[in-house]
Amino acid sequence: MAILAITSLFMVVLLRVGWEYLRRRDPLLRDVMLVFAAVAMLFVLSALRLAGLTPPRTLTVLFSVALLGQPFFALRLVSRLRPVPAWGVGAALAVWLLSAVPVVVLPPPLPRMLVWLVVGAFFAVEAAAAVLLGAQARRRGGAARIRLWCAAAGTGLFGVALMIAGAGPAVAEVARAVALVSALMYLLAFVPPRWLRRLWSQNAAYAAMRRLLDAPVDEPAHYTWQRYCEQAREVLGADDVVVLVPVAPAGGAVHAVGRAGLALPKRDYGDAELDLLLARPVTLDALAGWTEPPRIAADLAAATGTRFVTAAPLPQSGRRGALVLLHRYRTLFAADDVALFAELAGHAAALADRAAVLAERERLAVIVESSHDAIIGKTLDGVITSWNRGAERLYGYSAGEVLGRHAAMLFPPGQEQTEAQLMDRIACGERIEQYQVQRRRRDGTVITVALTLSPITDPHGDVVGVASISRDISDRQRAEVMFRGLLESAPDAIIGVDRGGRIVLINAQAERLFGYARAELLGQSVDVLVPEAVRGTHVRHREGYFADPKARPMGHGMALTAVRKDGTEFPAEISLSALETDKGVIVSAAVRDVTERLAAQTERERLVTQAERDAAERRLQHTRRLESLGQLAGGVAHDFNNILAVIANYTELVLDTLDAAELQPVDVAAARTDLGQISRAAERATRLTKQLLAFGRREITQPEILNLNHVIGDVEQMLRRTLGEHIHLITDLDRRLWTVCADASQMEQILLNLAVNARDAMPAGGTLSLDTANIELAADDVADATLTPGRYVRVRVSDTGAGMPPEVAERAFEPFYTTKPAGAGTGLGLATVYGIATAADGDVHLYSEPGIGTTVTVLLPVTDDTADTPTTGAAAPAAEAPRRAAPQETILLVEDEPDLREATARILTRAGYHVLAAAGGEAALHIAETHPGPIHLLLTDVIMPKMMGNEVAARLHRRRPDTPVLYMSGYAQPVLTEHGRLPAGVTIIEKPFTRQHLLDRLHDVLHHTHPAPANPTT
Repeated sequence: MAILAITSLFMVVLLRVGWEYLRRRDPLLRDVMLVFAAVAMLFVLSALRLAGLTPPRTLTVLFSVALLGQPFFALRLVSRLRPVPAWGVGAALAVWLLSAVPVVVLPPPLPRMLVWLVVGAFFAVEAAAAVLLGAQARRRGGAARIRLWCAAAGTGLFGVALMIAGAGPAVAEVARAVALVSALMYLLAFVPPRWLRRLWSQNAAYAAMRRLLDAPVDEPAHYTWQRYCEQAREVLGADDVVVLVPVAPAGGAVHAVGRAGLALPKRDYGDAELDLLLARPVTLDALAGWTEPPRIAADLAAATGTRFVTAAPLPQSGRRGALVLLHRYRTLFAADDVALFAELAGHAAALADRAAVLAERERLAVIVESSHDAIIGKTLDGVITSWNRGAERLYGYSAGEVLGRHAAMLFPPGQEQTEAQLMDRIACGERIEQYQVQRRRRDGTVITVALTLSPITDPHGDVVGVASISRDISDRQRAEVMFRGLLESAPDAIIGVDRGGRIVLINAQAERLFGYARAELLGQSVDVLVPEAVRGTHVRHREGYFADPKARPMGHGMALTAVRKDGTEFPAEISLSALETDKGVIVSAAVRDVTERLAAQTERERLVTQAERDAAERRLQHTRRLESLGQLAGGVAHDFNNILAVIANYTELVLDTLDAAELQPVDVAAARTDLGQISRAAERATRLTKQLLAFGRREITQPEILNLNHVIGDVEQMLRRTLGEHIHLITDLDRRLWTVCADASQMEQILLNLAVNARDAMPAGGTLSLDTANIELAADDVADATLTPGRYVRVRVSDTGAGMPPEVAERAFEPFYTTKPAGAGTGLGLATVYGIATAADGDVHLYSEPGIGTTVTVLLPVTDDTADTPTTGAAAPAAEAPRRAAPQETILLVEDEPDLREATARILTRAGYHVLAAAGGEAALHIAETHPGPIHLLLTDVIMPKMMGNEVAARLHRRRPDTPVLYMSGYAQPVLTEHGRLPAGVTIIEKPFTRQHLLDRLHDVLHHTHPAPANPTT
């Protein structure tokens, strides 16, 4: 959007400048239009690409060629503002043409080297134009200075943007951002808001006006106008400034007044000639005969050696006049400054013509009130008669509090005699400049001010009062004290040396560094701080530096040595700078002891070498992980392909059986067997999915108080089936085993993974030992582990397999790492064990020896909670539930998967439930709102489009607060869990589930639990 906005704004500005050019045919406007048009080409191309449009190649080439001409147009524009060598403009034109040739001739993309040549040449010319614009800005003041700086910044940034773009698409966004900033700079330069231009102009114009106010009140009008021209010339950057003022107060003819020393025509000009000059609204070329310049313009240009003339009328209380700017070259952005200076000329006229002071008093009061200095009027008796805002800010009194009171309220005690002497001098007509005195503020604090006193005279020249201008210089005095404080507190030793080599300045750090007292060094030769071996050469170096003193920064690359009072030498860095004083040149030397830094640099180099080695090791590990990821993908794909093959083949067998004309009992039995195979394949897929979720810590954990002996007893038979008859399983369980808080299914996953790994390590048979024990770990036992001291339950699984070499054992818990053949393992077994154990605040250790076997030890922290209350909302499995009566409840089923929603609804309907099915949250809420009867339970999926299950439950509870909720999901961890665990009271059934499992959970929630929270995440 920013690109489109900038493009639109540029096009508006371009049209506006183009219209002005067609009206006035000004070559300067033509060059401005070309600069804007060239910059606009970049944004037009960007806007077309952002809009998804591909312009024809001819149009793209045309836009690109125009864009490459921007530096030439900018340089030509600069050549109208200041001297630019003709060869420079010609070189810029040649660069443009040479840059445009490959763009026109060669098909995109251009060779990288050629692109760099083009953008490099573009940047060089653009930088030259920016530097010249900046130099022109330094000559100007007011709004013109700021706008020229903006133009210079925009030109330079535009070259930088194209240079960055030449680096390729990777930095296209950076180039586009720099181009946008460049565009904003151009807009601030060429079309800033009027209020902003006015503000820029006021700051410079009013500063110049304040300097005019410092003039003596009895200054002749001719001198006032001369100083006005000098101030206007300084701010406006003109080669000369002339004012045309009336010859007589009544008006009529005008004559020219300029800065002091400027030879102007000694003649008067009538109203007709003045009207002819002011009738030209633009800058005119006074030396071009075809422009028919007015006589005044031609005379002033010839007298000042200039060419271009700009005139603006001067408001002087009904009298006519003009402000005339004379330039050797064209100007940009001077209109606002000229207009404001022309407006301020009225104030200058008031100063020049004391007869008009009363008429202009109100306008002058505005300037006085805007001054930051305290301007106060007093009678000769010291009574305050006027008080501006600067005085309010400086002294803290409002005008109403001081007018009519004696100025002694501002004097500190004991200063009355000094003030009386000053008033006597003013009464004699003397003017007092920058006199430092102390003044007392309203809060009692005493400040130092620079006081300027001028006599106020009546029309007869008698002194009737005093005009006082006060400026607070307390900050300057504090700055001097601060300088001394900074010198003394500087972290480097600072020594001042005169031309004779004597020490004239020393700070506290120099005393500490060299071991000398200040009195011992002042007046001594600096050679006492130089090692004796180099003192001879040091004298020559010092004399050479004083002959041509140049600042030498700290760390200039010179290895130097200094010597302390005790004779010890130390490596030092020394910076030098020269200062002109009333006592001659003083060289300041800042000395820094770099002993520690050199030692740190040596240590840093060692650390960099170590970091490079570590980085190489990390890259190697990353490569290994990528290889392991490929092994994981192959293993998972292999297992899922096997499962899918079983499901697909047995499904076809069942379909073939059902397609038979008559089903025999043996066919029904075969179909039932085939469906059993499909069910077992689904269970295998479920286990594989759970293993992946457990490894990624995305599985919902349902921790409860467990005795691991019971868990081992529950899975012992399954472990024996998994191991096979060729492996002997031995268990040694501690009968008084402490309890832990863990997820039972995850503990079974640990045991199963370790058993499978042991089985694979003993293909010819062996023994697998499984034992449990209580242990207490002290601080020394966990020094090298992530555990904390305390009580733990230890589960140890040992096999008599082949064992692992050290390099394999070191990476055993690394994700995706496996030594099994491709497709035979995923590399997740031990990684999953490690992830489950550490998630339960435990740890895993592995010890293995090749040819002997492997032992894996799992440590889990003991819990002091009792097993009476489960830690999650999951219902414990019932042993043997009695036969239940047919349910009659109404279930609101929310599932976005159509097939699963249909299957679940059929299961519930067959079981006797009344089912209200909804495909999403909005539909479910609509059913809940319109269903006339009760809804006994909400059965909702968790992750659904548009509205998550927990949000459905929360919004349903606003209408039906007593409705319990049973969530169902295969991956609810990001939505329902807190750190992977279900909050208290939240009940969930994990997908995939069986019919009986679903009905059991429904029965438990409906008859044995309280309603679940509406929003478990809050």
